[in-house]
Amino acid sequence: MDANRLLARAWLPGVELFHADFSGQPFGRHSHDAFAVGAILHGAGGYQCRGARHVLPAGTLSLMNPEEPHTGHAESERLVYRMLYVEEGRLPALLGRKHLPSGFRSLNPADDGEVAARLARLATEFERGDALSLESELLALLELVFVRHGGLRPAAAARRDGGITARLRDYLEAHYREPLSLERLAALLGRHPRHLIESFRRAYGVPPHTYLLQRRVREAKRRLVQGAAPVELALELGFYDQAHFSTTFRRFTGVTPGRFRSAARL
Repeated sequence: MDANRLLARAWLPGVELFHADFSGQPFGRHSHDAFAVGAILHGAGGYQCRGARHVLPAGTLSLMNPEEPHTGHAESERLVYRMLYVEEGRLPALLGRKHLPSGFRSLNPADDGEVAARLARLATEFERGDALSLESELLALLELVFVRHGGLRPAAAARRDGGITARLRDYLEAHYREPLSLERLAALLGRHPRHLIESFRRAYGVPPHTYLLQRRVREAKRRLVQGAAPVELALELGFYDQAHFSTTFRRFTGVTPGRFRSAARL
């Protein structure tokens, strides 16, 4: 069995997400030109690295530094894991740091599940392809994993900058139907994406991508009350598909678009 998938986006160079789901498929000795951040979802994986054999059961992390030779195989009948690959040269720009630690201190560290949860959210956004949400989740994951397991010092608090965040809010209000990129917004406002997210969260309580979703839901409610069908609104308001629209609407309102529309017309 082999259900492996490798996802990449043209507008996010140097970043890939590997969904591994296989049985009996060993990977020979190799290395990557990227940092790897992975989580075992089902079964147990194994590999040899630094002269030792490692076994990783479900629920554990798997980290790897660039150019570190290793093998890979399934210890169980079936192995399922996610692995994020980020080219080393892309990290300074993504994290907004000039100097980064040399690498992960431990390859399979204990973790409280937050890194794996972040990786799961990133995988969902990779499937949807919404640039603003995907880039936001990517930056949050990289900051978390390198602070916890790579010796990176936590970032200094973002400066208060009401002018910039107000301009960003106004831009989101005016362009909420459009696909937006965090990189595009940062270039437009002259701030690093991480600083933009932190400043916006400080000012409005949520990051830009959440604010954008809330704005879309607010417009969806107005249109549903007027009699619009949910199926018409999903793509019109910038959602990935009907399921994404319904899930997001329910997340912020507690009900599905169809139920909201029915109640509004009573």
